[in-house]
Amino acid sequence: MLCGLFCLPLKAQIAVNSSVESVKIGGYVGSRIDDCIEKRVKAQDVEHLVEPFRSRTESHRWQSEFWGKWIQGAIASYRYNRDPELYEIIRKGAEALMATQLENGYIGNYAEEHQLKQWDVWGRKYSALGLIAWYDLSGDERALTSATRLIDHLMTQVGPGKVSIISTGNYRGMASASILEPVVYLDKRTGEKRFLDFANYIVEQLNSEEGPQLITKAIDEVAVANRFPHPQSWFSRENGQKAYEMMSCYEGLLEMYKITGNALLLSVVEKTVGHIIREEINVAGSGSAFECWYGGAERQTLPTYHTMETCVTFTWMQLCNRLLQLTGNALYADYIEITAYNALMASLKDDASQIAKYSPLEGWRTEGEEQCGMHINCCNANGPRAFALLPQYAYQVAGNAIRGNLYAESEATMTLAQRKPLEVTLRQKTTYPVEDRIEIEVDPARKSSFAVAVRIPSWSKIARVEVN
Repeated sequence: MLCGLFCLPLKAQIAVNSSVESVKIGGYVGSRIDDCIEKRVKAQDVEHLVEPFRSRTESHRWQSEFWGKWIQGAIASYRYNRDPELYEIIRKGAEALMATQLENGYIGNYAEEHQLKQWDVWGRKYSALGLIAWYDLSGDERALTSATRLIDHLMTQVGPGKVSIISTGNYRGMASASILEPVVYLDKRTGEKRFLDFANYIVEQLNSEEGPQLITKAIDEVAVANRFPHPQSWFSRENGQKAYEMMSCYEGLLEMYKITGNALLLSVVEKTVGHIIREEINVAGSGSAFECWYGGAERQTLPTYHTMETCVTFTWMQLCNRLLQLTGNALYADYIEITAYNALMASLKDDASQIAKYSPLEGWRTEGEEQCGMHINCCNANGPRAFALLPQYAYQVAGNAIRGNLYAESEATMTLAQRKPLEVTLRQKTTYPVEDRIEIEVDPARKSSFAVAVRIPSWSKIARVEVN
């Protein structure tokens, strides 16, 4: 039984002017978020993550993604708990990275003669995302300038009449072209037309014959696992089924939709997500084998290797959350809930010191390998972002309405954009999913009229809402 109403807090890493000012989640979910922040995020040796940007000797590996993933998770975590010690760790990490920027604007780990190869542009994406996230949190103009110079330098190397961006990385160019997301962010924050022009170029390349054809394949309703022939070399340019990189590109297309209003972009993302839901997401709320789409929903009872990569789990949650924010469709909230309680919670070690790289439906979850000669891997860097996303997802404000997405012991304060802004605090009491009763206290600063939308999970056969 559902008693009362429900609310919304977005926190961390959402819009800079988020209407949700604070949220605290309790119970088991809240304890796991807290553990992850303390034992994974704050415990990270950030100097270790910055060192490859100083040496710049790489020719093919992906060390440069770790800093950007970590700092985005750290900033999202800080937006949640406002820990001053964590803020200082973030500030020092951001300044350390900015100090590595070359005169020409390059930030990365690749030797000059190897730039644009393999994972170089992918790593630049994460540096740009991290710098922009730090700018949004701190207001430090140096970070925005640094991110701007980084992308400006890239535009001297790739683009019309230069090297094609989709020729610079693996997975039919999806790894490199996913830099679309921070390029769109720079357009929004600077208003400089060159960034929108570059973003339009990337979108064209994402749909080109030589690229992953993300728009055409979605319009033609091609299953994500069957968009290209099975590659002879799995981790290579010819593989067009890589789950994480594909979703990252669709996230960029969603951000492009926000600034252009081009309904086609939203449509192709929703079509693709529909295919992922029907064909890939398993009972635990995640998918992929060997990090690629493979028709996993139908095959989930068969033994597979390297299933449910945590980077896939997080990116799936993030993509659903962005669609939830844009559309208000509670279906996306349902899928985040399933993923969070199963695939995500299963990935975190009991002492929260490690996040499993793969979480198979049977067998053991184990610590991932150390990658690229460093004491970290992609999922240990990315996983904390999934835990920090839960407070963002829990409550969201849309105009004069509060949407409640996560049923958990929690308290949140938000401001509704009325003629005179209205502060509302919601307090939720529940042991859900152990029990089926949720009580929500709605406490506005003054008498007013506004909506509180209560999510009825699609799996629920019987639900009752009572007011007062």
